Amino acid sequence: MSSSIKKLAVAVGAVAIVVSTPVAGAWAADDWSGDASGKGLRTQSAVQGDQHPTRHTQDGEQRSVTRSAGSGIIDGKEWSVTLQFYPEVPEGFPSDDWTSGFGGSRPVDPSLLCQRVFIGGVQVDHQAGPWAGCAVVDGRDDFVEGAGLHGLSGKGTSGTRIFVGNPAPGTATARLTLDGGTVRTAEVVTLPGTSYRAFALPVADGETIASVDTFDGQGNRLTHETYWD
Repeated sequence: MSSSIKKLAVAVGAVAIVVSTPVAGAWAADDWSGDASGKGLRTQSAVQGDQHPTRHTQDGEQRSVTRSAGSGIIDGKEWSVTLQFYPEVPEGFPSDDWTSGFGGSRPVDPSLLCQRVFIGGVQVDHQAGPWAGCAVVDGRDDFVEGAGLHGLSGKGTSGTRIFVGNPAPGTATARLTLDGGTVRTAEVVTLPGTSYRAFALPVADGETIASVDTFDGQGNRLTHETYWD
C-alpha cells in the first residue's frame, strides 16, 4: 500500500488490494453492463434514486448518512458497496484509530467515514471487527482519494472482486475495459452533504482488467490506467 494518499479501509485485513495513486473515477454501473463472459453479471445503478435512496439514520444523538455506491450479482453472488458518514465518531470506535491521514495527526473536526464491501453476504475484511472499512476523517470535506480491488480471498488478486474507488473532484464517468474487450461504464456517486465520492464495479473470477479510463462531464478523458491486471 502506498503512503501518499489517504485510504478509507484503515482496519484492513489481508483480503484487499488498495492502490492509492490519485485516481479520478467514479463508477455506479448501468442496469445491465455488457458481459461477454457468460458469467451472469448483473449490476444495478447506484444513481437510480428510487432503487437506492439515501438513508438518514439516528445513531444515538447524531444522524448518519448512508448511500449505496453500487450493487448487483456477479458469479452468482450478490454484492454491494455502501458509504456511511457519521458527523461525530461513534462511541466504541477504537481510540487508537483517531488519526486522519498518514501524518498521524488528530483531525480538528473528527468524523467517521465507512466504506463497506459485501460479496455473497460476507463483508470484506470482516475479520477486523465491526468497524472494518471505517476511518476517521476531518469533517465533511477531508481529502479521501484512491482505488482498490476488494475480495474475500487472495488479497484481492483472485476470485470474485469488487473494484472500488474514491475519485478526485470533477470526474463524472469512468470506463473499465477487460481483457477480451468487454467494457463497463459507470457514473459518480456522492454521499449527500459531503464531498466523499465512490464507485463500485464487479470483476468476475478469472477476469482481468486491461484499462481504466475516467472522464469529466464533457466527456474529456482525465486518466488512463493499465496497471490493474
